Amino acid sequence: MRTALASTPFATRQIPTANNYCHVAREFTRQTLQRWKLSSICDDTVQIASELVANAVRHGQARTEHAGTPQTAVWLALTLRPHTLLCVVRDPGRLRPHLTCPSPLAERHRGLPIVDALSATWGWTDDDRTAGKFVWARLSLPA
Repeated sequence: MRTALASTPFATRQIPTANNYCHVAREFTRQTLQRWKLSSICDDTVQIASELVANAVRHGQARTEHAGTPQTAVWLALTLRPHTLLCVVRDPGRLRPHLTCPSPLAERHRGLPIVDALSATWGWTDDDRTAGKFVWARLSLPA
């Protein structure tokens, strides 16, 4: 985990692609928000981080001989901004996230609708330096 030395709180964690990747993302998020005294938005943030990381591992993970390097890894970052918390997941894939409306009995494709419902806003941007992308969600901070 990395944390910022400047005035803006910032924490990052490389996410393993082993079976426990969601657990790692949840624990990292929970511990970071507890340290920042943001328990009121902790549950929503943990769910958002878990959904974004799951999508990154399932759909954006590199499947090459270079998999697992910092450039091809999945990363989770949390940072405080004025009035918001930003949750960012970086993965090496170029596949754009698409918000779909799953059927009521569907067991898949619920991640982004959950992120959409729990966040103030979300989106994605290309990582032109390493041919990956960043998917982010912004949560409003309590007053």
